[in-house]
Amino acid sequence: MKYKNPNLPVEERVEDLLARMTLEEKMQQLHCTGSLATFDEYYQEMLDGKARMDSSIYTYRNFDPAHINRMQEYCMNETRLGIPLLVAVEGTHGGAVPMMTVFPTTGCISATFDESYAYKMAVAEAKEAKACGFNQMYAPNCDLLREPRWGRSEECYGEDTLVVTKMCEQVTKGLQENGIGSTAKHFIGFGSPESGLNMSAAHLGEREIREFMLPPFEACVKAGAYGIMPNYLEVDGIPMHANRYWLVDVLRKELGFEGMVINDYGAAGLLYNVCKVADTILDVGKIYMDTQIDMEACSNVAYSPDLKAAIEKGEMPADCLDNAVRRVLTMKFKLGLFENPYCDETTWREKVYTKEHRALAREIAEKGLTLIKNDGVLPLKGGENIALIGPNAEIAQLGSYTYYNYRDPDKTVDCVADRAMPLQQAMEEKFGADKVKTARGCGFALYDETMAAQAIEIAKQADVIVFAGGHNSIGAFGGEQEGLAKETSHDLNWAHTSGEGADMCDTDLLYPQKMLLKELAKLGKPIVLLVYSGKPLSITDELPICNAVLWTYGVGCEGNPVVADMLAGDVIPSGRLPFSLPRSVGHLPCHYNHYRQGKGNLYKQHGSLEKPGKDYVFSEPTSLLPFGYGISYTAFAYENLTAERQGDTCKVCVTVKNTGEYDAEHSVLIFARNVRTKIVSGVVKKLVAFKRIKLAKGEAKRVEFDIPMQQFAYIGVDMKYVPAHGEILIFTDEQTTSFNA
Repeated sequence: MKYKNPNLPVEERVEDLLARMTLEEKMQQLHCTGSLATFDEYYQEMLDGKARMDSSIYTYRNFDPAHINRMQEYCMNETRLGIPLLVAVEGTHGGAVPMMTVFPTTGCISATFDESYAYKMAVAEAKEAKACGFNQMYAPNCDLLREPRWGRSEECYGEDTLVVTKMCEQVTKGLQENGIGSTAKHFIGFGSPESGLNMSAAHLGEREIREFMLPPFEACVKAGAYGIMPNYLEVDGIPMHANRYWLVDVLRKELGFEGMVINDYGAAGLLYNVCKVADTILDVGKIYMDTQIDMEACSNVAYSPDLKAAIEKGEMPADCLDNAVRRVLTMKFKLGLFENPYCDETTWREKVYTKEHRALAREIAEKGLTLIKNDGVLPLKGGENIALIGPNAEIAQLGSYTYYNYRDPDKTVDCVADRAMPLQQAMEEKFGADKVKTARGCGFALYDETMAAQAIEIAKQADVIVFAGGHNSIGAFGGEQEGLAKETSHDLNWAHTSGEGADMCDTDLLYPQKMLLKELAKLGKPIVLLVYSGKPLSITDELPICNAVLWTYGVGCEGNPVVADMLAGDVIPSGRLPFSLPRSVGHLPCHYNHYRQGKGNLYKQHGSLEKPGKDYVFSEPTSLLPFGYGISYTAFAYENLTAERQGDTCKVCVTVKNTGEYDAEHSVLIFARNVRTKIVSGVVKKLVAFKRIKLAKGEAKRVEFDIPMQQFAYIGVDMKYVPAHGEILIFTDEQTTSFNA
């Protein structure tokens, strides 16, 4: 049989296998099962003849790779054609299963402004996933962060198109070069849900989508991504899974994507039961055939017995079904699953949570943690009595899409999240247990006078207060549907405030933390605020009363020792914010690259409580801190910025000098503005290049960029790119120049 011959071209093998398949076997290839049962439970279903699928399986629950092998053996040896399974896992910042390394959240990776870290993380993820029997990852997340109220904004690489594009491109390469099929998500506009509510509608124009949100997906397609996952939203009123324009005309035809499109979990049911855009279940299947969605997860609504019956009766053309099956089989052949779908049950534990991967998780934290205020209190001098206070003081806040053992009734003894060092332990090891006194002081949603009083009493005896605040992402995975998880999710001390399904109507620091910080500030002690949050927060009230603020994101399994080292000055901060911080929820949206007429550019009379104005009456429309902001324990000066067009590129050069007292790393960001555009209004500022450099104290370095002229183009009235013309302004942190396009 040709399809079993690895020496033949993939296309020939696919056609040979497709010709041998029955309609039932074809339909099975379009099904993905998951995710609340464990792998051993699914395997038992196979043995009992109850399995609902023959193509793909997805779960985040406790598992033994041996069960994956048994399922693959069943499919390869006990089914008529021997077609292997796709076995999928979430991979936002490490595999979301118990034993895999948990890296810092995606915002922290972007805060490095070095896409090589996205690649290195993806390589590590792929090696671990493959060792455990997985062959597909739902990553990268290409969503552009435009809505900080949305809980899933912590999964995004940030608000800037260039940063998100470069990071996602490297994740795709890192996964696929190491035998894991990348599935980029969530096509398209998922980061802009109405009211910040997960799965609500997005109000986006085509130009905005094309200019800001499409490039990351285009880069993943060009990098060879095997999969794409659409989002749940209605975009301009049309549910994305029913949107032929974006899924076929743009994704398939315009971008040339030939891989597999898999729906997001349960989306077919939403079309019928919630959006009600289909009169019958059969109509859902027809929609999927029309929009060329190839696999349904994790239900059997679109590719149902009704669709099968319609094809058998000749009421539906079979070629649409065949095309979908072709794309699924092509992915399996390209991944080499027909030759070797198995993992090594004897060695897999040696290949996960390795010393090398833990070191990488630590390095990303070292390069990404972002200092946004420091009046000189940091680094700590040593010998201080430290009051460690806050709801994140005694735990390891790793970010969502992380498996937490205590939430799973199956429980595993090898849970990486359980091994992650809490901040309290890291601080005690760094500064001495006798120098660090700890009290939570408040919960994530609970302000308790007794808890607060205990914290205040400890703070009175301290020289400096370190407040571990921010969000709580523990809750999205690891048995969320079971027992303890439900109880814990509704405990005010441990409220789940960020991550999938944890959307907020406000962007402020959580109320109990605001209250406690105000009380602590009355003591007159120096306060260092640590913000554990993978998404933007409004810290407008807290910034003035804190002496230093360090953004720690979802810190990753090795991150809290880095926090302690950074407070001590053994690690020099070098991260820069991958998103803007809003002054309040009323200031949304607050992304930096807005159109020219926005953000108070009309009246230019920003108001305050002391002096009312016109934009806003009692405030100003700018962000509290902009995208790209970040300081260090040292200082940098910029000189001699030049820009000159050289054919299809613009040569930009700038001299950067480390003028402080520490050797350090620094990311140089180059922004641009088109002074004049045709009909379409341009943005006030756009990141066009970035580069991370090392500078010893006192050292100066000439940094050069060859920027493609395409970076200065914009989407015109015909929805196509218009080349830049006329004067282009170029900005760095401290200098401005221009060149003629």
